[in-house]
Amino acid sequence: MKQFDLPDGGLEGLSSEELSSLLDKALDAFNSLGITKDSDPDDATLAEGERIAPLITQIQVAQTARSEAATARKDRALSLLDRVQPEAEPEPEAVEAEVLEGEVVVEELEPVAASVKPNPVRKAAGRGVEIKAPKPDRVAVLTAAADVPGYSNGQGLDDLNSVSEAMIARMRGIPQRNLGKMRHRYGVAVIRKDGFGDLTQANFANDDMALVYAATKETRLPGGSLVAAGGWCAPSETLYDLCAVEAVDGIVSIPEFQVNRGGIRFTEGPDFSTIYAACGFQQTEAQAIAGDCKECCEPTCPTFSEIRLDVIGICIKAPILTNAAYPELVRRYIEGALVAHQHKVNAYLLSVMAAAAGTPITAPYVNHGSTILTLNALEVQAAAIRQKYRMRQDASMEVIAPVWLKHFIRIDLTARTGVEWIGDPVSDAQINSWFSSRHMSVQWVYDWQEMVITGSTPTLPTNVTVLMYPAGTWGKGTTDVINMDAVYDSVGLEANTYTALFVEEGILAVQKCTETVAVTLPVCSSGRTGAADLDNCFGVVAP
Repeated sequence: MKQFDLPDGGLEGLSSEELSSLLDKALDAFNSLGITKDSDPDDATLAEGERIAPLITQIQVAQTARSEAATARKDRALSLLDRVQPEAEPEPEAVEAEVLEGEVVVEELEPVAASVKPNPVRKAAGRGVEIKAPKPDRVAVLTAAADVPGYSNGQGLDDLNSVSEAMIARMRGIPQRNLGKMRHRYGVAVIRKDGFGDLTQANFANDDMALVYAATKETRLPGGSLVAAGGWCAPSETLYDLCAVEAVDGIVSIPEFQVNRGGIRFTEGPDFSTIYAACGFQQTEAQAIAGDCKECCEPTCPTFSEIRLDVIGICIKAPILTNAAYPELVRRYIEGALVAHQHKVNAYLLSVMAAAAGTPITAPYVNHGSTILTLNALEVQAAAIRQKYRMRQDASMEVIAPVWLKHFIRIDLTARTGVEWIGDPVSDAQINSWFSSRHMSVQWVYDWQEMVITGSTPTLPTNVTVLMYPAGTWGKGTTDVINMDAVYDSVGLEANTYTALFVEEGILAVQKCTETVAVTLPVCSSGRTGAADLDNCFGVVAP
């Protein structure tokens, strides 16, 4: 009954194509046994299935190892090239001029990082209008997975157009026959995140605390529309490109390090406020002469906490024929999903940080607008944290606030008497400078405490919670590779669909020291300032 076995020489000398062919034969042999959810196979059939299943796993493991090794060699080769042949700054691609009613519109393509679709910059001559999409902060390397037809192992992919083409090539190479109740997963692309530098567990001899402290060390932180008249006679052209407005903006920024063992173990160590309260003594001369005992303090062994990586991902199903006939739709959906994934990760991190802060402190209300309320309450809270831990008086504090609070501060300022809010509006830089002058670095984020929007009408909030912690308190652990796979199964093939994109990555957030404080503030964009005879002290509730 023995139908399939590995070659006598093992898998070591087989090429990628031979491994793929061998896997197909193994799957065919297993499926020929007729083992399904509803079948009742005999003992001999089960024994043969139990013999073949580990061989299938062995081939898949060999494919994965070969793909990772090819990617690693590619990275090493690129690193060598960067050292001996530094790449020149790419020149902007150019430029196709389009003439509409006497105006020339020049379209330029900016050089962008791999895995990001180029965003055109449109300039209308004589109008002085320029619209640019924001660029991502982080650069990732996008490469083809192993055994994608027409692509070599580790071949670089320029953008999501290339991913879509690779996806179609992969699906065309998948057997279209009924393989029984089986599920198969084939790699399409790999996103490898660069920029960790030495921040990996391997470089710290698996000392997780040293890695977290190095990653969160403060010194590492970063100090139009044209109208044409007349008739053209020709039939209208169908535009298959789809509009994309979303961006990776409003994402919380915390130091990031690589985790390759599934999690980290760490301890916050002794709290300085506890040391301050427990240590030290004072005696009078009489007590010293009398030989009174002097109290000593001693350290206690700290407890270690363990944080395991959570998994965050996305899964997209698409009809096979749609992907072949209208790849722009699938590409657009994948682009949007990858941006959505980043915001889902952002929401996860912010929820962990907010949970660590615990119950928010409610700032007292005084008869002022949002600007004074926010800055005064947060400055006092920052002073309290510095005092508690005896930090430098100018020690930096990180402030995390929802992005809409910035707009309410601007509304409050522009409502003040004497402010020329139309001709000289209050800028984002001015608002940020008021925080920085108080040694606070503010981040305006999405995905946390968002305004409720019904249709197009927002519900204006009456209060807001802001997070504050000393710079370097938080770190983000993540895996360094994000796999993009195409998955198909017998049920999907019957419906002519497949999983167009399956992405997952491990992630954790760790608060290594001190604390995170949440402060709830009332929102009052009234433009009101303190009167000349104001007799309410800060912190005293107004009558």
